[in-house]
Amino acid sequence: MKLKLFLLASVCMTLILLVGCGNSQNLPNKVDTQDDIDTNADAVHSEDYEKIHSILKNSEFYDLDEAEALMPYYQRAAERKEAILNSPTEIVKADEFIPGKTYTGTAYYISPNGDNENDGLSPETAWKTAQRANWGDVHEKDAVFFERGGIYPLDERMLTLVSCVTYSAYGVGAKPVITLAQENSARPECWELWHEGENGEKIWLYYQQVRETGGIVFDDTLYAKRVYEWPTPNGWMALDIQIMDPANGVCAAEDPCAPFQVKSAGEYRTVEEQLTEDMTYLCRMDIGELTYPMVEYRVGELYLRCDEGNPGEHFEQIFVISLQMDEYGEYYGGILDGAQANGWVLDNLSLKYYLDNAVFGFISTGKDAVLQNCTVEWGGNRLHQIQSAEPTNGYMLIGDGIYCVANNATIRNNYIRHSGNGCTFESSMEAPADMGTYTATGNLIENCGQGIRVALWEQGEESAFDRVLLQDNIILDTGNSMNNACWEEPVAIDLGWDALQYADHIEVSDNVIIGSTVAVFRTPDSTEFKMDIHDNVIAQSKENALITECGVSGGVNWYMMENAKE
Repeated sequence: MKLKLFLLASVCMTLILLVGCGNSQNLPNKVDTQDDIDTNADAVHSEDYEKIHSILKNSEFYDLDEAEALMPYYQRAAERKEAILNSPTEIVKADEFIPGKTYTGTAYYISPNGDNENDGLSPETAWKTAQRANWGDVHEKDAVFFERGGIYPLDERMLTLVSCVTYSAYGVGAKPVITLAQENSARPECWELWHEGENGEKIWLYYQQVRETGGIVFDDTLYAKRVYEWPTPNGWMALDIQIMDPANGVCAAEDPCAPFQVKSAGEYRTVEEQLTEDMTYLCRMDIGELTYPMVEYRVGELYLRCDEGNPGEHFEQIFVISLQMDEYGEYYGGILDGAQANGWVLDNLSLKYYLDNAVFGFISTGKDAVLQNCTVEWGGNRLHQIQSAEPTNGYMLIGDGIYCVANNATIRNNYIRHSGNGCTFESSMEAPADMGTYTATGNLIENCGQGIRVALWEQGEESAFDRVLLQDNIILDTGNSMNNACWEEPVAIDLGWDALQYADHIEVSDNVIIGSTVAVFRTPDSTEFKMDIHDNVIAQSKENALITECGVSGGVNWYMMENAKE
């Protein structure tokens, strides 16, 4: 669970005074003339320019409106996406186990046309479901191959990964999809017209009750925007959500780094009053006899506004991402559980439509994992920590792509989009001092709440990692996602907020980062935290930040894009 950073309200006031300046102490108490204003602005610009370039060494800076200059980098991103989506399976059997290249044991096959009573030893005798790999046949150094073009819903539980087993693809076509979504709901009978307004508004009721629903995705390209409400004993309370705007000094009262401030709207609205925009939805679980903390596992109605008509007629694919319950009464919202195994490999898989995490691990376990040539897409979010009838910021549990797979892990050449955080590790507990190297390289990450997040705290005096290497990644449009509903600041690369050195060497280099709704980097106090950030290409809006520096005299400093150039 994410750690929420609570800062004093006075920090928020300090932030308001900054209005994009790196150091509020340089602001004069009184400005009488235009010359004074210009002189002070030049001084602040010069100081911030030096600070930015001391942190982001030898980097190229572009404004987002420099379309011609950025075109080669967008082209590079398109070529990388194409290469990842069409990467071949190159896993082969050999005498030596080389993670990501070979396996030495038995190969098992899974196909939508298979049968779980088969032996799984050939494509002709393939198993049918992903969970069949957890029945006890698969052992270390084996490989499990999913047939390409197939969709494998997890209708029993998350798939538990086995130590030193390679999970990959066989056949031809698109990468095999392993998913939390249970069915394709692009059928007219799945949607009943519930309300039609005078101006053509159409709200549709889903054909079955569902548990907490964190996303609806259409044709793998569009999504419905969720309307958030707050459960109270009197019904679902409407919310007012104020989006953070650091350039104009607007921040959350509880946490200046939060992307929004949540407040009660003071009224209960009908479904049609809430769904004021096309392609929005809400999920109203049964909250009868409500007690706090709220149990979110109840079922309820799902309402979707689609003015074009019955969504089951207008789209070829509709995936509703809802919380699931296994045969033992346990709830799951993720896809792959790698927390209790070491040395596993994911290759050429597509992990889609999830609520909690696409791939889950504990920071100190799951050692030596390799994730390569995969896609991780469409992570939703769900309510949690509903402690009272009064709304608070920390109420959303976001769906991260690759979460806490960190112990000597290699994450390379993956395409990650529309997740809470693309790939992240963090821990509120003391991590061991032999975590090796964490490598994230060659990935394309776009439209995520955050891109790459690495953060440890309370880990002791010794560094947990030898090295953290974030290199040659392309990160686009951070914070412009299906999933921004968390209290974490939308940044492309987050190195944490506490000046606790969690690696002997932290290097962030040769990345291309284009666009973030708030900031490109979040860093601890750069005077106390050793990091080597160099030779990156960075494009950002003039109105937004390059760096959020935390822990500076107990507050937060913003360094704006407008001060990066001479």
